Amino acid sequence: MNSLYTAEGVMDKHSLWQRYVPLVRHEALRLQVRLPASVELDDLLQAGGIGLLNAVDRYDALQGTAFTTYAVQRIRGAMLDELRSRDWVPRSVRRNAREVAQAMGRLEPELGRKAR
Repeated sequence: MNSLYTAEGVMDKHSLWQRYVPLVRHEALRLQVRLPASVELDDLLQAGGIGLLNAVDRYDALQGTAFTTYAVQRIRGAMLDELRSRDWVPRSVRRNAREVAQAMGRLEPELGRKAR
């Protein structure tokens, strides 16, 4: 990590950003596996890139957290925020629908018929 600091001891943000760009792609690919095919990888990469830029700007080494740990949180958060902004259904409605579907799945074998 020493190569990321200038002679004055200041973190070189451009070098930091360049070094961690592959992390954005890695996280985007990990997230894309769990998403519908309609979600474009490029959209995730763009949002993740913004998250990385945000991480580079806001990172404080004095907090004791490794940059990679901090950056992954910011990158994934930016990607999830982008996905949420495109969805008109609130998260609570999706959660309730998932719980109802799970309850119906548990009841069908018990009742021996489709749950209504």
